[in-house]
Amino acid sequence: MWGKIEHYFDEYPVRKQIAKTLLKYGLKVSDDLKIKAGDIEVPYTKIAKALDVDRRVVKETVGMILKIPELKEIYTNLEPTVHMKYVGRHVGYGVIEIEPEPRAIGILAKIALKIAERDINIVQVVAEDLELYPEATLTIITEKPIPGDLINELSKLEGVKRISIY
Repeated sequence: MWGKIEHYFDEYPVRKQIAKTLLKYGLKVSDDLKIKAGDIEVPYTKIAKALDVDRRVVKETVGMILKIPELKEIYTNLEPTVHMKYVGRHVGYGVIEIEPEPRAIGILAKIALKIAERDINIVQVVAEDLELYPEATLTIITEKPIPGDLINELSKLEGVKRISIY
C-alpha cells in the first residue's frame, strides 16, 4: 500500500517519514487534526520526539493528509491491532515467524494448509508489507505450539527462506 501513496510525499522527506510511521503503527488522523491510536489521542510532540522532527511538521503532515482525498480515505480509517508475536507463548500459543523468499506467491496458503492438516487452529496471522518493512515477515500464531516435525516440513516449502520459533 505504501508504494501507492508515498509519491504524495516525494517533495517532503520529513512528512514522508511521519506518514510512513503513522501507517506502520495504524495511527489514524481525525477530521479535527488529531492523531489517534483507536480512541486515544497521541500528541504531536510524542510523534515528533520519536522521529526527532519538529512537532509543527507533524501537524502540517496531518493537514496535508486531510486535504488529499486518497490519503484522507486511508489515514482516517487506520486502526492499531494487537500483535501476539512476543506474548503468544506466554498464553500457550505457538508462534512461528517465516521469512519468505522475496515476492514468494502463495506462501501463506501453503503454510496454513500444512497447519490445518495437523488439526491446529490459527488464531492470528500478521503479514508485513514489503514496502513498510525491509525484511518483511509472516507471523503465524496457533492455538498450540507447532510440533518440531511440522516446523521441519514448513521450512522445506518452496518460498520459505527461514523460520523462527518464539
